[in-house]
Amino acid sequence: MAAQAQTNAWFILAGGEAASLQGGPYATREFVHTSCALVGEAYAALRAAGVPAERIITICQLKDYIEYLRAGSAEAIPSQEVPGFYYKEQLERTCASCNLWLEESGGKADYDCHDVNPATFIHVLTGDGGGGDGGKVVPADAGAVFFGVYSHGDSHHAAGHAGGAGSTREPHSYSTAEWYIHFPYPAPQASDDASDMYAFVATDGQKSHRTRLYATQIRLALHSLASTHNKRPVVGLLNCCRSGGLVEVRSDTARSHPRCISDSSLCPATQFMRRPSAVQPDLPLSLMFSSGLDTDSLVSGFWSAWFNELRHVALRGGQPAAKSVTLCRLFASAERRYHRENKYEALNHLKEVSYRGRAFGLDGSSRFQHQSHDCRV
Repeated sequence: MAAQAQTNAWFILAGGEAASLQGGPYATREFVHTSCALVGEAYAALRAAGVPAERIITICQLKDYIEYLRAGSAEAIPSQEVPGFYYKEQLERTCASCNLWLEESGGKADYDCHDVNPATFIHVLTGDGGGGDGGKVVPADAGAVFFGVYSHGDSHHAAGHAGGAGSTREPHSYSTAEWYIHFPYPAPQASDDASDMYAFVATDGQKSHRTRLYATQIRLALHSLASTHNKRPVVGLLNCCRSGGLVEVRSDTARSHPRCISDSSLCPATQFMRRPSAVQPDLPLSLMFSSGLDTDSLVSGFWSAWFNELRHVALRGGQPAAKSVTLCRLFASAERRYHRENKYEALNHLKEVSYRGRAFGLDGSSRFQHQSHDCRV
């Protein structure tokens, strides 16, 4: 991480949630926010790794959720029929997880409340300055970019295909379906329909589609980065159910559990490799996803494993090994941590690898190995 800090790396932490759970009046909200505490823990891990606070951009309902819990603690949401002390306990737990973030941010995320929407994420990532109230975005001179998104995720068929719009009937394919990540608030409508961020997404028949960040939109944003900053390393962590469907890869890859995919020399030893397009074949892009295209993610799951491992490596500080950790090695150690802490997933992983080896005659060579290269974290 020290090497990344020296190259002016920027970090985006986005915590989503379903609009039906946290995007309405207090009386309609869920007691537990799916991502707020986890974004707080990730923020603390980045700070422990030496990342300056000014290079971390947060998109999450920090202030929004805490105000909801305070209202509940004051018995101001009687229709929820939850005793005030439960809200108070949840408030204390949330503040403990977000303690450093709260202290350094003044009690709110960079993009909070209604700014926690799909458009904000795209604006911040691409650096076009259109997010929220014109807050900070990834600058043009950023040396590298990391983005992590934690939320709920799902997929639906596009109109005109099997099941029709709104259907969740399996199986999906990239040519017949859309994968997406939930956000609590809708993206603002563009003044010109042709330039609207949903104009090219197959959302036909979907309710509340403007609260969803679609895979198509993520891919377009990454291609936009490739056209303007084609030498800037980009690393992404997508942690939500069906997150494997958010990256267009071979079906046997995307149906796996936590995986990392690299598009160039940033991490050449990563298990699976692909190119983003023939136009820009050398974009240094690596994406991690927490579950397969048709499977669910564990709560906290790979997100916690990744950031806990990052903190662990950073706290080894002065040791030479810590300074030379590659992205590939960090992913491999985070994956091992994930399986140690989630034995059920470890068993599934073992079955998956064993079956794939027999079915396709793989010999367990380069595909299942992680090697050391010069990609520094």
